[in-house]
Amino acid sequence: MKTANASPARSLLSSPGAKALIVAVLVLAFLIPLSLIDGIVRARVQTRDRAEASIVEPAGGALSVFGPYLAVPYERKDGNQTLRGEVLVLARKLSAESSFATEIRKRGLFAAPVFAADLRIEGEIHVAGVQAAAPSLSRILWNEARVVVELEDVRSLRESPELAWNGAEASLKSQAKGGSAYTRAISAAVSVSEGSRHLFSARLPLRGGRSIRFLEPAGEVRVSVQGDWPGPSFQGFVSPTERELSDSGFSARWFIPESSQALPAVFDSGDMKRRDLSQMSFGVDLLDGVDGYDAAKRAVDYGILFIVAPFAALFLFEIMSRSRVHPVQYALIGLANCLFYLLLLSLSEVIGFGWAYALAALACSLLAGAYSAASLKSKLGYLMIPGLGLLYGYLYSALRSEDYALLIGSLGLFALLAGAMYVTRKIDWYGRGPAPRNAPSGTPGGGGSGAAAPGEAVPGRAEPEGSDGSDWAVL
Repeated sequence: MKTANASPARSLLSSPGAKALIVAVLVLAFLIPLSLIDGIVRARVQTRDRAEASIVEPAGGALSVFGPYLAVPYERKDGNQTLRGEVLVLARKLSAESSFATEIRKRGLFAAPVFAADLRIEGEIHVAGVQAAAPSLSRILWNEARVVVELEDVRSLRESPELAWNGAEASLKSQAKGGSAYTRAISAAVSVSEGSRHLFSARLPLRGGRSIRFLEPAGEVRVSVQGDWPGPSFQGFVSPTERELSDSGFSARWFIPESSQALPAVFDSGDMKRRDLSQMSFGVDLLDGVDGYDAAKRAVDYGILFIVAPFAALFLFEIMSRSRVHPVQYALIGLANCLFYLLLLSLSEVIGFGWAYALAALACSLLAGAYSAASLKSKLGYLMIPGLGLLYGYLYSALRSEDYALLIGSLGLFALLAGAMYVTRKIDWYGRGPAPRNAPSGTPGGGGSGAAAPGEAVPGRAEPEGSDGSDWAVL
């Protein structure tokens, strides 16, 4: 006759509640490898950003255009010093049209879009109020007036620009002094006077990458842009009044009435800070959607879920199969799911995000399922394979959705929590087993004829082999 002699401490440690506590500690411990993986992902994202910058910047960088506008210098006396400044006269009416074609350029494993654009601008400038905009007692230097076009980077000019001022050709050349909004500018000397009106037109053959922005903060402005990029994002001071999107490209139109503009047509350049002026730009960014690096970075944010869910499933399988799984075995399954993120990141650089995700999810699901079955010594562990497959599928849908990722994630987490609560609702977390229906006969505390003393086996009842006498009870 076999005797079950389990100590109270051993019985407590063998209870479902104690095992759940151990699993919870393991989950917290796995925050360390997840943080290390997150650091690796972010380092690769920085490497990608540097590689893209090395592609885009020599091609002109993010394209930004301000003008054309008229800059009229002035000078004034301050004691023995002569101070100089400029009055800017912006167009009262301006229209711009641009069309561009994109090209994907690669450097190693990384790629970025660059484009060639033809920008045509025409408008009208009314020179009025220049003396009033300058500080008092200033002398206006009309003979030094210039038409200026500002650019974020002069490398964005792929050919010589053209300017017609009142129908006559003017030569635009790079100027040493930076602009009012951007750090580079081209200008042409013109003849103007107070009260004069001038018509102008310009052709700017440009190139750049990632975005194109316009800065026209005064007057009535109309801008039209067409491009062959399928994923535009309209950004900036105002949104387009019209837009058309298709798989082959997009077109957009902006209209800004003079009454909605942030600046007057004439003002002293010293009155405006550079950052204030540049914040009034608008245009379009060329987005890749959710690329592999950004998706991998977002996937790591869900990493704790992919530790908790397999541990919870293994814990439930352990209860249902009456097996015992060592914490080390839990840890190995957790490491298998951590490895998913490194596989995803490395494979996506070679074969694309979709295939990389499928292969990494399949490999980790098979590995975790097979090891779970071996640990439990039960085919029940193979249920881990479809369970993890569904979990990875849910994560994929959340990652690929730019607009509904939060909704998908919160609903999925709620469903998982509700399922866990339902499955575990009858678990005896203390591991004490069901309470007896009737009180034992005999004297209290002394045991009757049918009762066994503590630590003794009940005659005629054998404990399951390998049991410690404290089986987990699922009510």
